[in-house]
Amino acid sequence: MNTELFAHPLSFRHAPGAQAERLREAGVDRVRLAYAYHSGRWLLTTSEPAAVVDFAGGRWFAGRPGVSERPPLKLPVRGDHATTAAEALVASGVAVTGWLVALHQSALASSRPELAVRNAFGHPYRHALCPAHPDVVRYARDLVAETAAQPWVSALELEAFGYLGWQHASAHDRTGAALRPVDRWLLSLCFCPACSAHLLEAGVDSTEAAARARAAVLAQLCDPHPAGLALAEDAVSELGQELHDVLLAVRAGVTTRLVQAAAEVSQGLPVAVRATADPYACDGKSTGDLPSLASAAGGLTVTNLGGDRAALQRDLLAARRTGTRFAAGWNLGAAQTRGEEELADIARLAHSHGASALVLYAYDLAPAPRLDWLRRLARAPRDGEKAPYHSPPHIQTEPAQ
Repeated sequence: MNTELFAHPLSFRHAPGAQAERLREAGVDRVRLAYAYHSGRWLLTTSEPAAVVDFAGGRWFAGRPGVSERPPLKLPVRGDHATTAAEALVASGVAVTGWLVALHQSALASSRPELAVRNAFGHPYRHALCPAHPDVVRYARDLVAETAAQPWVSALELEAFGYLGWQHASAHDRTGAALRPVDRWLLSLCFCPACSAHLLEAGVDSTEAAARARAAVLAQLCDPHPAGLALAEDAVSELGQELHDVLLAVRAGVTTRLVQAAAEVSQGLPVAVRATADPYACDGKSTGDLPSLASAAGGLTVTNLGGDRAALQRDLLAARRTGTRFAAGWNLGAAQTRGEEELADIARLAHSHGASALVLYAYDLAPAPRLDWLRRLARAPRDGEKAPYHSPPHIQTEPAQ
């Protein structure tokens, strides 16, 4: 099982060769490098400790002119740092996956609200493009095709290829309402013209569906009720079984078709889609029918970056059942991984379920001494041999700060 890291190109803006060599020495086999990413504000830990890097969303490679003659959407170019980083990594013997965060792009959704997710109240979401719109599909295909053509990219990671939800951790989002998980999901349903057309094809009047969603949310805002034991039970209660099932099926179909369209232009590179078996997830992972997503992309990455081991295990089990190559993702940050033994335990879990790689989030966000944990992380033998992960002989945590 390989050890891999997610990373942003800005971590390689100073001395890229030295950063790449540091990762090679830590035993990192591959870096999933952000070629397209949403806006962010990172407090760096390793390449430039304590530096606060504030960056806008966009693509981090110059590339060639657009694949389409007149692209309907185009991410702004924020620099060519991904090309510089990839060259340094490959020169050090570390492979590079082009990591693309496609539909979670505030600049595009804000400038083209007619292409954004639109909730049951008719409000567009400025952080989320709708995967049902043909112009959005075309944009995603162009982004994949251009990234696949970049030098040193030997695989692709597709994130935010599907529906994103109401919650968005930026712009000081505030609510005083006691929203249940089902209310957050109902606020994440899209009723834009493209989605409404898909619902109509499935025999559903989108006007009625949106009205039921609005009624449930308005009732909760007026007179809060506690959540039930399961989100699915509350969703069926609010929408009715038939409408609930059609909505899930339509959204799953839209997502699968988007992933398939993107994978078709990958120029033969291995593709993995960040996915989950949870049909209600709206956090950037593609959701719906996991076997169909696996078939459309050719590979899966199942992650839990919030430190929920049980949730990761559920997705690992679901990914294994697809029979497709898949990787497991975990957060190496201080809040999510409390010690080296916990990391070893996650590695054992991933390996026991058949994951091809453990992908850790993220270089330059996790405490720098944790690179030593990767170096000590016992590897499963290559060439098909089977052996469990073993606990490291010496457990070390960072000194108190």
